[in-house]
Amino acid sequence: MPYQSDRPRMHHYSFGHRLLPGLVLRGRTNFHELASRALLDQLLRSWWHEVGEGLPAEERLPPDGLQSELVNAGDVPVLLVTMPAACHAAEAYFVAITPHDEPDAWRCFTLEHAWTLDDQPVTVLGEWTAAGHVNYGDGPPPERQAFLEALVLLASGARRNGSTGMSSS
Repeated sequence: MPYQSDRPRMHHYSFGHRLLPGLVLRGRTNFHELASRALLDQLLRSWWHEVGEGLPAEERLPPDGLQSELVNAGDVPVLLVTMPAACHAAEAYFVAITPHDEPDAWRCFTLEHAWTLDDQPVTVLGEWTAAGHVNYGDGPPPERQAFLEALVLLASGARRNGSTGMSSS
């Protein structure tokens, strides 16, 4: 599918780029505590279905593959959410929730599907902040360990914004 006309599926996009980042940035949901008590996967599926209820039936997707786990990226604790299969531009393969430098604040990273100008699949590493979406440019392969390694580089400051800056996507 040519990159110019490839649009994300609204169910997938709304969950990974609107619902989860919104909850993270508002700071009212302790994702790490929920995950440590094995409640988060059930809650994620419930939220997935809620997002779908707001869409026409033909746009709803099953939550196949949606799961979470507590892991470390270097010495940074990460709540890693594996999303249902991403296959359209801007759909997230993973969402990672990590502690922010500020107390009781969290960061929300995404590894997103994208296309090159000659229609080759690539990934984009992004972050949702209170100001919008930060694009860190080309991401690693859409694999769990590669994404975690990219987060280590971001946390260490070794990787900087790879694009023109903020976008409102």
